[in-house]
Amino acid sequence: MDDETELAMIRRKKMAALIKREKATKASNERKVKVKAEHSKILARFLAPDAAQYLEGLKKSEPAIAERVKEIILNLIINRGFRQVLKQLDLRYIVRQLKGEGPRIRIQRGGEMTDFSEYVRDATKNGSDASD
Repeated sequence: MDDETELAMIRRKKMAALIKREKATKASNERKVKVKAEHSKILARFLAPDAAQYLEGLKKSEPAIAERVKEIILNLIINRGFRQVLKQLDLRYIVRQLKGEGPRIRIQRGGEMTDFSEYVRDATKNGSDASD
């Protein structure tokens, strides 16, 4: 009888721990859903339509970069008190900074796109050939 009582008590303790763990997991999941909904509201408020569309496209093509951009924007808004509407150009700037890309100037001639540096190189090369 004593062993059965001990066994029943151990079972009750394990069951109580399991229920407590389930409640904590459920509360955590509910909290995550609420936070995600709040973040979505904030982004909808401070992103211009073209920026929101750009971020959605970025989520599909580069999810890690898109997530980092969202974190940066939310940090600016929530912690730094940033209150301006962000446009697509602003998001593109953030993405370029995250990737470590510098500014580029592109020139389109005859349906062909080239970097400005290549264009200048070719122009100087052709100019020096003409002077020879």
